[in-house]
Amino acid sequence: MKALRITLYLMAATLVLAAALAAALWSWTGTGTSLATALGQLQRWLPAGQTLEAKEVTGSVRSGGSIGWLRWQQGDLSIELRDITVAWSLRPLLGGELRLGQVNAKTLHVDDRRAPSEPDARVPPTDLSLPLKVDVPFSVDTVEWTGSMSLNATELSGHYVFDSDIHRLDEGQIRISSGKYQVKGSLQARTPMALTVQVDGAVQATLPSTQKPLLVQAHATLTGPLAGRDAALELQAALVPEPHSQHLILHPSTSRRCRPKSARASSPGSRSR
Repeated sequence: MKALRITLYLMAATLVLAAALAAALWSWTGTGTSLATALGQLQRWLPAGQTLEAKEVTGSVRSGGSIGWLRWQQGDLSIELRDITVAWSLRPLLGGELRLGQVNAKTLHVDDRRAPSEPDARVPPTDLSLPLKVDVPFSVDTVEWTGSMSLNATELSGHYVFDSDIHRLDEGQIRISSGKYQVKGSLQARTPMALTVQVDGAVQATLPSTQKPLLVQAHATLTGPLAGRDAALELQAALVPEPHSQHLILHPSTSRRCRPKSARASSPGSRSR
């Protein structure tokens, strides 16, 4: 009986200690410095060769906050965000979902100085699964891409969702130069990794002969599987001026079909070419 009594005391003490630790952790996640501490500790868990830096961080792990400057780098590729606000709830994590209320950033700068790889070295992945479901509405005021390519854009926004099977982008929008585009798409996380992307936009142009403004409607779709022996992507695109009564086609509708490198390598007779 004495041994049983000691065992029960030890179990009760363990439960009390676990409850106290859980209460302390929950209390800490609500403090105004917990987000900064968590970001600092995250650096330790990154794979070798990756770095993460953050400055001017306020807010809590429990509900989100703001980050003045955030920079991730791996070799010659870096991604920098400024003036970020993020809101979330920890409750959905209990059900295996990372759900963010809204992620906003004033600027996004991608600097890609990596050397171009050989075409044969670019093999598409065959599995893009994530350990959690994800739901993230986002917006970025200004986007700048430098290095291997140059791009400046504004008013980037959308709603990214991963439901354990499919990555999906809804209500995507972006403004590039004089054009504003709506984007939506989906991608299977596993083979055959079926991809569907649709882009619709309106571009302000000028006719060289008359210098009159012209509104051009742009439409493009990209569909097909990325993995497997039948992997092939089909691109269809068209530019049509407004109003339609002008009956002026600035560029004929076009359709192209291409196959990812992994599919070409696995097709019969590909080695003999």
